[in-house]
Parts: sequence; structure tokens; C-alpha cells
Amino acid sequence: MLRRIEKLRKWLDENDCDAFFLNTVENYRYFSGFTGSNCYLFITKNEGILVTDQRYAQQIREETEGYKVYIHEINPFTTLEKVMKSMEINSIAYDGKKTPVSLLRALRNMDEKVDWVYTEDVSLAIRQYKEPSEEAAIQRAAEIGDLAFKELCQIIKPGMTEKQIAVGLEYLLAKHGSEGPTFGTIVAAGERSALPHASPSFRMVNENDMLLIDFGACYEGYMSDMTRTLWIGEPIERMQEVYMIVLEALERAVISVRPGVTCQELDDVARKVFMEANLEEYSLRGLGHGVGLEIHEWPRVVMHHDAPIEKGHIFTIEPGLYIPGVGGVRIEELVSVTESGCKLLTGTPRTIRLT
Repeated sequence: MLRRIEKLRKWLDENDCDAFFLNTVENYRYFSGFTGSNCYLFITKNEGILVTDQRYAQQIREETEGYKVYIHEINPFTTLEKVMKSMEINSIAYDGKKTPVSLLRALRNMDEKVDWVYTEDVSLAIRQYKEPSEEAAIQRAAEIGDLAFKELCQIIKPGMTEKQIAVGLEYLLAKHGSEGPTFGTIVAAGERSALPHASPSFRMVNENDMLLIDFGACYEGYMSDMTRTLWIGEPIERMQEVYMIVLEALERAVISVRPGVTCQELDDVARKVFMEANLEEYSLRGLGHGVGLEIHEWPRVVMHHDAPIEKGHIFTIEPGLYIPGVGGVRIEELVSVTESGCKLLTGTPRTIRLT
């Protein structure tokens, strides 16, 4: 944890700020190790302070080390005011995207002399570089996903509804060790697969459908993400052609990953395949996203984004084509960037035919 905190303190030094305030689960877990559902974290240039409630009085001391711990009662603001006065500081940075306006207003009213400094994504920028322990957790989450999906494929058959398949998959994920779904599981059959984020419905899977399934597992707080588009029987020729185009886009993108390539350049690799097939209009505006304690982190592998891919990044590559009224195809891998390329964290075959 100390190495992570030092990165935050480096930012404080460079921006002439006295402390950083963090209040989201993923951030106080990342910087302190605490996994409870309620916490306020202050990082100053020489100390760390955690504030939580009585439910976590024992847990927070077991999970963290080197922090001052305060336990608040019903009203947390009495304790937060005490903490702020004890720090004797003039400025506190906060994440404007993650701090509710009501919370910020209450904090500002505690001491009008303290300057609250608006920032965006400082912690997210630090968290984008995954440590070996983080990659190991994401790898395990991906393995859980592979195991659950393999078992799911053995029970899918025409006549099942999208909802039945989604519920079955989430049960299998839990059976194999997932702490919970990382987002709303997507199951979309036939023409509904043209909806990139379709919620599972009572639509039945029919013979000769394409079946799109997008899901994730969670292990030690870290998430995985994978999509496969299954062939149920023999889908119509047009959808088979679309599938092969998406597969080619995925394969080209995966072999193009290396440090120094920009997010836009990597997106361009897959997009060029769609352009050559005159189908780019049916694609989305991005190719992938970072994964970690949140399902969407940095890097953002999207159009018009010139940030470089770097060693330590873990992100999805998920090209897709979605043709309204006909159907859609998405195939998604999770990759970890190495010194010269990338390695796959997902291990499920890309093409799966169920007869």
C-alpha cells in the first residue's frame, strides 16, 4: 500500500496541496486495503486517516495497517470535522466526479478556511498500472469466468430464455468462486443481439440464432470481462459473414498491442477491417476499456484518444457490429500488456458452435 500512497503524495507535492480526500469503495480499498461499504479516507503528506462506522470497527483494524482510525456514530460529520481540525491543513483535493455535492457542501461548511481543490481522475490515473498482485487477481477472475462459461455451454439449448441463461451463468460464476457479477449480465439472442447492452428478456433462443453473452467475474475485488457470440445451429449466411469480420478485427487488434501504440491507433486497426467490409457504421465508437477494481477504468481504447498503451495496462479488446433488425456480434478478450506485446487473460475459445 505504501507504494500506492507515495504516488498520491507525489501528486500532492507537485500540485502544492496538503491532503487528498477519497470516499469511493474502489479508492479506499486500493489505498488502504479496507473492504467495508462505508469509509472516508484522508491522505496527507505524512499520515493516513480512515473514518468509518461501528459496524466495521474490528474489520478496519484487521484489514489496514499504519492508519489512524476514527469510528463515527450516527452523524459522521461530527467526527469528520474533528479529523479535519486535527490535520491543521489549508487545502484538500477531491475527485469532482466521485464526490456528491451534498457531501462536499457539508465538508466545506466545517472549516471555511480550508480550500477544497477540484480534480478529476487522479486516483484512476494511478490505478491504471496494475501491480503483479492485481494482475493475478484479474487472471483468477478471468479463469472463474472461463470455467463457468464452459459449463454453461453444456446446458444451453433452443427453447431456453435469455433470462434463464443469464441466471444460470451467474449461479455458475458463484459456484466457481466469483464474489458477484461485475455488471448486469448481457444475454441477447437473434435480432436482439443488435442491442450492444441488451438486458436479458423472456425471448427464447431458437435454432439457428446467434447468441451474444457478455459477463464478468469478481475475485478479491478485481473484475474480468468477456464476450462470446455463440452459433446455435446454422445462423443465416449474413450473420456468419458478420461474425467472421468481427473475428478478423479482434485478431488483428490483439496482435497489434504493444507499448507505445496509442489507443486511437489500436482502435483504428479494428475499425479498418469494418471499413473494408463497408460495415463501420454498425460499430461503436471504441474498441475497449481498462479493467480493475471497476469494470471501466483506464486506458480508454477509443476513437480520437491519443494516450499510449503501456506495460502494466490491462484492458478489453471487444470489436462488435450491430445491425438493427438483423443481429449483432461481439467477441471480447481481456489482455495484459507486456514489454513487447500482450498476453491473453481470457482462455475460452473464440468460436463456439452449439448444435
